[in-house]
Amino acid sequence: MLDLSFLASVLVSAFSGTALGFLAGLVPGLHMNNIAAAVTTYGSAALAFFGSISFAAVPNGAGISVSCFISSALVAHIFSESVVSTYVGIPDEDVVSVLPAHRLAKAGLGTLAVRSSAEGALAGVLYGVALVFPVCALMGTPLLAYDAISKLMPFVVSIFILLLVVSEGYPSLRFRHHVKGHILRMVSAFAMVLASGLLGTVALLTNYYAAPLPDFPWISNEFVPRSSLLLPMFAGFFGVPSLLLSMGSRPLPGITFARAYDGARPLSAREALTMLLGGIMVGWLPGMTSGSATTACSPSMTEARVVEDVSSASRFVWLYSAISASGAVMSVGALFVIQRARSGSMDAVSLFVGGTFVEGAWFQSVPLMSAILLSMVVSSLLSRWAIHRFLPVLSRSSKVLCSRALAVSSLVFVTGLCLSITGVRGALVMACSASLGMLTPIVGIRRIQLMGSLLVPIWILFVTMI
Repeated sequence: MLDLSFLASVLVSAFSGTALGFLAGLVPGLHMNNIAAAVTTYGSAALAFFGSISFAAVPNGAGISVSCFISSALVAHIFSESVVSTYVGIPDEDVVSVLPAHRLAKAGLGTLAVRSSAEGALAGVLYGVALVFPVCALMGTPLLAYDAISKLMPFVVSIFILLLVVSEGYPSLRFRHHVKGHILRMVSAFAMVLASGLLGTVALLTNYYAAPLPDFPWISNEFVPRSSLLLPMFAGFFGVPSLLLSMGSRPLPGITFARAYDGARPLSAREALTMLLGGIMVGWLPGMTSGSATTACSPSMTEARVVEDVSSASRFVWLYSAISASGAVMSVGALFVIQRARSGSMDAVSLFVGGTFVEGAWFQSVPLMSAILLSMVVSSLLSRWAIHRFLPVLSRSSKVLCSRALAVSSLVFVTGLCLSITGVRGALVMACSASLGMLTPIVGIRRIQLMGSLLVPIWILFVTMI
């Protein structure tokens, strides 16, 4: 029988989580993992607050409410961060590699990119929720597919790294059609994978987090949490370079497309399959991101093209957001089936659900999973409505969003956030990663190659376990 008081608690958590996640996604450099870490740090206060507004007298009701709050915030953040990724940090036209969302914004079609991202994220959540339980049955009991996959993980990671490198010189993996200097591009891509992998290995697999370095006064411990070094590393790879390169960008619009937009197309079976396969990879496999999953599942969806039509650019944005949202949903299944948190948000959820996992009996947690999934669906519907209401404001504010002043403010915020949390150790990591991040778009290598920072350490871990 449906407990209406429990349903009311889930909805309250979903509404509040959506509000926080949506607003946080509009702040450049503020990642959802930072929000999840803050909620975990002040976990007692969060439990007390949600316990006071919980309508249901169920075991660990406050913990479930906090978990729904975090999960809904994760989904809302995926929707709203598309505004920042579209308008903030647009590089100059002299830069070889320009992302599709930036190209659309420079053509005065930024609202199309944001709308495509919202539609993709909504599809990812709805399709993901519809199939998450069958995927759990496939990966866990009774079929146990994940056990077989985990034994082959070193080979899976190796093949994927090879796929990334080869697709740099042969887009869409069509070996008869290569770009100019394809061998040099592949060599450069491989060098970038190794360089970023070395940085990731030092930051994540060594004792660098506890290196005896002089630090800022507010860093009282002799170490920083190893996982916190991911913040300056990825800020250096993706955030800081985009903001620096945008300093010399021209006023909008500054770019044209080969063909005009031909209108929205219905979702094809291939796109639906690609979205779900990519979501499973993001949600279940270690070190897999939305960008890398998009490359693996649909190599024809290139990150940047010299000549591009509006339709292909918007479809790339759609697919990327769909895989991100689908992966967020699938990570819920991975958390309860194999007890692995594939994101900082799910790691926080695992702490608040109270450690009630039973290995091999994930189906006993179906009611709890259903509550979390319901909060994600509610968040996706609210966020899509908010994005569409927000579009007219975006069209009037595009020049402000793409301004140099906002880029400078974002750069100061991101740098200050990293230094305040990780101190000198994080500053050194960010300096190294920013150097690599600046190099990739200048030489025309896709930034996805920088995911070697996760793939190489993961490959090392699995190889040492053999």
